[in-house]
Amino acid sequence: MAPRLLYHRGDAWTRIARTRMRTLHRPAAVALAAVLASAAAPARAAGFSPGEETVLEVTYLGLPTGEGRILVGDPAGDVWPVIFQAKTRGVVGFIDIREHFVSYWDAVSRLTRGSDLRAFEIGDYHQDTQRFDRANGQATLTIQRKGKTSQRTVPVAPDVQDLTSAFMWLRLQPLEPGQRYEVPVVSGDKPFTLVAEVLEREAVEAPAGKFQTVKLQVRTELDGKFSTKRDSFMWLSDDPRHVLVKASADFVVGSIVARLKTYRPGTQVAER
Repeated sequence: MAPRLLYHRGDAWTRIARTRMRTLHRPAAVALAAVLASAAAPARAAGFSPGEETVLEVTYLGLPTGEGRILVGDPAGDVWPVIFQAKTRGVVGFIDIREHFVSYWDAVSRLTRGSDLRAFEIGDYHQDTQRFDRANGQATLTIQRKGKTSQRTVPVAPDVQDLTSAFMWLRLQPLEPGQRYEVPVVSGDKPFTLVAEVLEREAVEAPAGKFQTVKLQVRTELDGKFSTKRDSFMWLSDDPRHVLVKASADFVVGSIVARLKTYRPGTQVAER
C-alpha cells in the first residue's frame, strides 16, 4: 500500500502518494532507543540537506536518560545517509548503550534503500543490516552477533519504508490539522502500517527555545517492550522544515520524552 493522505476534514477523500532492535535488558535503554530511532528524520526538501544536525535531550520517567544526535551525511549520488547516534547518560549512565544507525535515503524516490546498525547494548555487540529489493517486493534482514549470522527475507509493498524513512516522508507533507496519513513500514521482519494524524497547532518549550509546532498522533505496531499503551506523539516545527521539537511515548516499561536541544541546518545543495 502506497503512503497516502487519507483525508482532510471538510474535503473529499483524496489519495496521494524493524531493523529489529534486540530487546534490551533494562527499561530505560529500551525506551531511549525506540523514541530516538523514530525521531531520526531530516527536514523537508527546502531544508533537508547534508550537514543538518539535530540533537535531542531524552528523559525517562522524568529523569535524565540520554542524548540522541541525527546528522545528514554527504550524498553518494542520489543517496543521502541519515546517521543516528545515541548513548545513555545521567541517572542511567551506568547502563552502557551506544547506537550507530544509518538509513540510506534516496532523495529522488523518497524511499529508503536500506539501513545499517552497529550497537553495543549492555555488553552485547551486534550488527544488523537491512536491504530492500523493490523490484521483487522483498526486504532482507541480516543480523551478526557473537560470531553467528542469521538472515530473514519477508515480502513487502513496493514503496515500503523503514521507521526512519517513514518519518522523513511525513516531514515532507503539508501537515495541516485534520490530515491523516498511512505509510507501509517494515521493522525487522514485520511489515505494518504506520498511521499518523495531524491534531493541532501548539506552542512547545524545549531546551532549544520556544516553538510553534504541529502536533501529530502516531500509531505503530511494535511488539514486546516496544509496544505502547497508547499512541505516541510528535511535535514538529510549524514551518517548511518540520524540525522535530518534541516526542513522547508511553511504553510497557514506562514513559519517555525527547526534546530539541540544538539544531543546525544543512548546507544548500544545488538543484539538479
